Amino acid sequence: MKNKKFNIQSLIIIGIITILIIYMIVDFFIATPKLKAEVKQVNIEYQKLGKYLDEKIPEIDSTLKNQSTKLIQQTNEIYKLKKEISKP
Repeated sequence: MKNKKFNIQSLIIIGIITILIIYMIVDFFIATPKLKAEVKQVNIEYQKLGKYLDEKIPEIDSTLKNQSTKLIQQTNEIYKLKKEISKP
C-alpha cells in the first residue's frame, strides 16, 4: 500500500501553501513599516496644509470683502451717473 501522505500532489500543495505563508509573513514585516511611514508623511502634509489654509483663508476673505465693498461703491456711482445723465 502506498503512503498517501507524501505523494507528489500533496507535496506540491504543501509547497504552495508554505510559499504563500512565507510571502505573507515577509510582506507583513516589509510592507507595514512602509505603510506606517507613508501614513505619517500624509498626516504631516495634512497638518501643514491646515496651517497654511488657516493663514490664507482670512486673507482671502478680507480681500473678497474689500472687493465687494468697492463693487457696491462703483455700482452706486454708476447709478448716480445714470441718474444725472437722464435728468432733463
